[in-house]
Parts: sequence; C-alpha cells; structure tokens
Amino acid sequence: MHLSFMTFVCPEYELDKALATAIRYGYEAIEPRAQAGHSHGIEVSTTKKERARIKAQFADTGIKMSCLATSCRYALADERDRQQMIEVTRQHIELAADCGCPAIRVFGGATPEGMDFADAKKYVSDSLAAVADFAQDHGVYVCLETHDAYCCAEDAAEVVVRVGHPNIAINWDMLHCIRAGETMAGAFDHVRDYVRHTHVHDGTWPADNPSALTITLMGEGMVPHDEAIRLLASIHYQGALSGEWIAAFKPEEILPHDAARLREYIAAANAD
Repeated sequence: MHLSFMTFVCPEYELDKALATAIRYGYEAIEPRAQAGHSHGIEVSTTKKERARIKAQFADTGIKMSCLATSCRYALADERDRQQMIEVTRQHIELAADCGCPAIRVFGGATPEGMDFADAKKYVSDSLAAVADFAQDHGVYVCLETHDAYCCAEDAAEVVVRVGHPNIAINWDMLHCIRAGETMAGAFDHVRDYVRHTHVHDGTWPADNPSALTITLMGEGMVPHDEAIRLLASIHYQGALSGEWIAAFKPEEILPHDAARLREYIAAANAD
C-alpha cells in the first residue's frame, strides 16, 4: 500500500505545486478531485493534448495518480438524470484512462425523499452496471465510496455484489463506516474482496450526533486506522491510503503528521 492525498487539502495548488508537495512530504500519489473547481486542471474539459502532458508530468516526477475523485452519484429519481450521470461517469473513466489513472471514485448518494432504500440501491447498481464494460475496456476501476446512504460497508458491498463485475469496486472510507455504527473488522469483512481505493482521515463526533464530524490529526480521533491497516495488510492490499481533509488543516500541518503516523501503522502491520 502507498500514501496519497486528495487535492481538497490544497485546492488552490496547480498540478506542479501539488506534485512538488507530494514529493516534499513523502507521498507516492495524488488523488485529484474533479468537478470541484480545484486548480490542478484535470477535468473532462481537459484536451487530449493536455491529458498526455498531465500523464507525462506524473511519470516524470515518479508520483502516481491514485484515483480521480468525482461527484458522480446515482440514487436519482428521474431516469433522464441517471442516464446523464452515466454519461458523465463514462467521461471521467476516459479522462482517468488518458491520464494514466487506475480508478475513479463515485457515490451512491443520499436516498431521495419518498424513495425506498431498496429502489435506490437498484438504481445505483443498474447505473454502475451500465458503465462496467466501458470501465473494463479502459482499464479503470469504478469505486463506490462508503458515504452518504452507503456509509455502512454492508450496503455498499450489496450494490457491488449485485453488479458482479470485476471493474466495479469499493472506495473504503472507513471513518464513515465507524460513524454509521460498524466495527472496523465488520466493515472490512464486507469490503475485503472489493476494495481498490481507501480514504483515510481521523475525526471525532458526539455519540448522539455522528453527523457532527470534526476532522482531527490522525491518532487524535475515534477511527482505529492501525487496525484497518493490519486488516488491509492481511489481504496484501496494493492500493492507496489517500488522505481526505476538506478545509480542516493546512498542507504543511496535516500532510507530514498523517504520513508519519500511517508509516508507523504500515511498519507495525508488516511486522506482525
């Protein structure tokens, strides 16, 4: 496994500065956040020529693009909206492939008012099935995040199992699983066969209000990342541990701290 960070920690950085920051703090990869107005320039509007330049820029620095984080979500009541989202997903799959990126992150989304959760899961699985072969043809995993209505790994895994395609996978954001009441081991049991990308960030929340989340430095919150990394090591996970911190810390504060803590956890897991 290797260390990555999402560009929400430095949304104003152009790509060259983001890459230099990764090198400075010992990260092996970056997860660009698309569809959010970040300054890295990796969007579906990016030309083929610019995509080739971006791919070369990553290669020249030795930094990987771990995943392309999108806003795509599929629990939508209107069929036309779902079809449009499927097309947007295909555009991001193509963008990722052109830039040498192995995965994109997508959401199930919140369940619309008046919609049964079972119906929402079917819309999400049907939408993912509609892009699965396209993703395989482009060598890209589409990773459903444990987030929104799918914070429980059990629910995210149910959707992925229903699709039953090797290129439809899970982005395991373990913090949300813990907030939703799952144990780390229980969540891992659901995602272990499907996890291709992982988000890491620590935080605290009141017992009676898990939505009131405060992001903390790793080791100062309520998420046992050391346990998660031991579990990932047990399946020889080769993907990224990608830090996601949205408007919580400056890069020079969070990046070196969490990298050091994660490397401690990885070393301990490898020593077991």
